[in-house]
Amino acid sequence: MKIPFQIIRNNQSKLVPFFLCLLTVLVIVPLPYRFSYVYNENGRLASGLIRLRTGDYSVFHVNPPFSDMIGSLPAFFAGTYCPVKSDLGFSHFGRMEYKAGDIWVKKNPEHLFWLICGRYCMVVFVLLGTIICYVWAKELFGVFSAVIVSLFWIFSPYILGYGCLICPDVPSGVFGIAAFYVFHCWLKRAELPEALFCGLVLGLAELTKFTLLIFYPLFIFIWLFYRASDIYLLSRRDWFGQLKHLVIIFSLSLLIINMGYFFEGFGKQLGEFKFQTTFFTGYKNHKDIPFNGANRFEKMLLGKIPVPLPANFVQGIDTQRLDFERGLQSYLRGEWSEHGWCYYYFYALLVKIPLGVIGLFLLAIFCTFFQKDCNVSWRDEMVILLPGLVLLLFVSSQSGFSVHSRYVIPALPFLFIWTSKVGKVFLLRKRFLQVLVLIFLVWSIFSSMWIYPHSISYFNELSAILSTSKEPIASQEPAGRSFIVTLLNSGARNGGRHLLDSNIDWGQDIFYLERWCMKHSEIKEIYVALSGSYPLDQTKIPSKPMPYWANDSQTNYEPKPGYYAISVNYLYDRERQYRHFLKLKPIDSAGYSIYIYHIDPDSSSSLKTQTKN
Repeated sequence: MKIPFQIIRNNQSKLVPFFLCLLTVLVIVPLPYRFSYVYNENGRLASGLIRLRTGDYSVFHVNPPFSDMIGSLPAFFAGTYCPVKSDLGFSHFGRMEYKAGDIWVKKNPEHLFWLICGRYCMVVFVLLGTIICYVWAKELFGVFSAVIVSLFWIFSPYILGYGCLICPDVPSGVFGIAAFYVFHCWLKRAELPEALFCGLVLGLAELTKFTLLIFYPLFIFIWLFYRASDIYLLSRRDWFGQLKHLVIIFSLSLLIINMGYFFEGFGKQLGEFKFQTTFFTGYKNHKDIPFNGANRFEKMLLGKIPVPLPANFVQGIDTQRLDFERGLQSYLRGEWSEHGWCYYYFYALLVKIPLGVIGLFLLAIFCTFFQKDCNVSWRDEMVILLPGLVLLLFVSSQSGFSVHSRYVIPALPFLFIWTSKVGKVFLLRKRFLQVLVLIFLVWSIFSSMWIYPHSISYFNELSAILSTSKEPIASQEPAGRSFIVTLLNSGARNGGRHLLDSNIDWGQDIFYLERWCMKHSEIKEIYVALSGSYPLDQTKIPSKPMPYWANDSQTNYEPKPGYYAISVNYLYDRERQYRHFLKLKPIDSAGYSIYIYHIDPDSSSSLKTQTKN
């Protein structure tokens, strides 16, 4: 163990970051071609292609365009068919991405190849995240911490699961941490080059996700508190100079946002927009809002003010807010609701973050109070910890619906870097703490890689204990398996008892079902109820729609004999139409999101009797 420690201690060695980047590539590169389209991923690619080809941002304005445009670059340069307005029809407030994705798939026979190429473009963000986390952790806490946070990032199920997909969550996490890293550099030096670079990166961050708009007030707040200890040392000229830099940062970021939209609708007066939300229309009830929208500022003086943002950027904020105002069906721990829960994301992190990482986070709290040598200045720790906590609290406050725990990904790099302060125990010769850190670190990596490459479906070992559901998926583990193996599998096998949708079943495992069907060629047809966007008629799955029950009375269901492939989302859906399969033991699974059942006449009658009772 001394040899690796000696290599890591050599701060001048370039081998450590090189091998960490190589490790990132090794674990992420095999993933893009393994999975079918996740839900509406084809729509994201098609929307990005439309933006690049036509400059039309209205098709999918609910998200900023940067990540989708990056993912669509290979399809753009290859000249693939791009959906046009005549294909999509008319939608007053956009949201035509679903139809655009279907058309793109239909018109491009090689759509899967270009999707995989687009996913490889997204891999660059994962590699960039490794570099930024390493550099900032090394500057704050030292090289051991830099190695720990890099391993957190590389082996995080969230990064492995979503990092290669065409979606904005991981890019927003990368540019979010990059923006605050450069902002921290400016706080320490207060030079114009740092301010200019900060404005550039902040603008790119805002082009990835609307959640990061919280950075603007957060920058001001942190700047004031960071300078609090210098309040008597800085002259009025210093304060004025830094305030000018802050204005430059914000102004340059707005310029980058407008460049990302090619200045589409820049300067449109606030009163000219048509909104759908109660917040922007002034109506108390959505039913009262006119079909073509309204605007509470239309007759105000404020409505005459030009908005220094692209028109579809503003419309996108309104459209996204509409989902939270109306609410969506949400699921947590076996309970369905018309709205979300304020503690949803905290619970999701509790069951989807490896327990080793949670253990190190608790150890970092301990070191903060009882191992003072692990700390750096309160100002520097505030810059890294506060954004992560604010992002987590901000997404938790949007409780109109709670569906996707991936929304917390932008907060993870901040929390990872702060937790990595435990790496300083290797410089303090605290033998017990060193061993504890190594145990937790190895545990987190091993637990994550046990489920790899099905990282979207990852749930930690604690999830098997916390669940209170009375309807778990029947155990598929063969007799004789060790307790540890059973425990490692139990999280993903029973993740549907905690969370659904993109947390476990986003349509990613259809190719695994196809391979299973090819392996079992004797099966001529299989009934399917599957999530996702990939067209089954382009696979070798002998799929058939789910049949009606032989006797469809409310108390006497009798499924037809045959083979069934059912996604976790359907097993636990609100209609409970497939809950009867939870009473059966699956014969196999495709990944951890599709369960395969065989119902013969005997099990059909048995299931009928159980349901009736």
